[in-house]
Amino acid sequence: MTTVSVREHVGPDAMDLLATQWGSLYTEDDLATPYQSPLWLTAWARHLPFTATPIVLAATSPTGRILAALALARHTDTGTGRTRILPLSAPHAECVRPVGPHADDPTVARAFAFHLLLADDIGADVVMTDVPATSALGEFLTLLCKDTGWDCTTTACAAIPLPVPYDSLPPSAQRQHARRRRTWTRLADTRTITYSRTRHTQDLLEGFDVLCRLHQRQWEGHTPLPGSLRTAEHEQWRSVLRELGAAHACIASLAVDDTVIAAQLLLTRGTRCYSLIPAMNAAHRHLAPGHALLRHLIEDLAGEGFHTLDLGRTTGPQESYKRNYGPRWTSTVSALSTSHEAAA
Repeated sequence: MTTVSVREHVGPDAMDLLATQWGSLYTEDDLATPYQSPLWLTAWARHLPFTATPIVLAATSPTGRILAALALARHTDTGTGRTRILPLSAPHAECVRPVGPHADDPTVARAFAFHLLLADDIGADVVMTDVPATSALGEFLTLLCKDTGWDCTTTACAAIPLPVPYDSLPPSAQRQHARRRRTWTRLADTRTITYSRTRHTQDLLEGFDVLCRLHQRQWEGHTPLPGSLRTAEHEQWRSVLRELGAAHACIASLAVDDTVIAAQLLLTRGTRCYSLIPAMNAAHRHLAPGHALLRHLIEDLAGEGFHTLDLGRTTGPQESYKRNYGPRWTSTVSALSTSHEAAA
């Protein structure tokens, strides 16, 4: 591919492209995740604050055919007048990438990276988060950071192949799994243990309300992780999940005597399931409810033909938690332009 141009679609034009052409680009891209689906992006675009505008960068061939597109949002600070360019749906999306049949073509990625550099040149703060490090765009952003002095950080990501070969895990992990199973087996002698995964949109929304309450109690008094549920965003999330529906999202939960002690939001595409926003009841920490829910979920998904459970961003103690399941490790890159420093 020799010639690629990038056209910037803004506001209603961007929304129109998301509604009319994005679906085909998504279908033609086997590497795209649910965070690039037209339903997810359009729903979040509708909930942008009045100070933000959706943007779609479309990489086109000389004939005008769209090869790939990248969904962004321009946020304006009403106090300073400065603007920031972020991925549309950030920080909720744990994987950000262009979408389309040529989304991972180096020429296309270079064109997108150059367009972001131009945005920085005219004074915008560019914040590109959670781009797969080994993708073409991720590699160009890494080079861009080295050449320009932009800030660059990487985040580990974990994905569990299904079914999990527990017998092949390190002996220490096998012992921990066996100990936790014994604990729950004894508990089941006197208590009612219920695992469930929502199958209908109304159940999804009701399950989300439970998840939200659990999550808020869990993080009360602590600094939440990027993308965490915030009270002010509750209705936005409900609207997004209503758009996705039971065909693309579900809530897995684990209850003891009808009291939910762990829950997790999941997005799906094909045979891959994406986990985000886990929550658990700290009062039941001694039961390791997160591990118990994950074991049920792994068995459930494998039985339905899913091949991978993507556990996404991994920081701090999450790493040792996820290592118990023999994950495959990848990383994402986040690039922050330094235009704001120059302006200061």
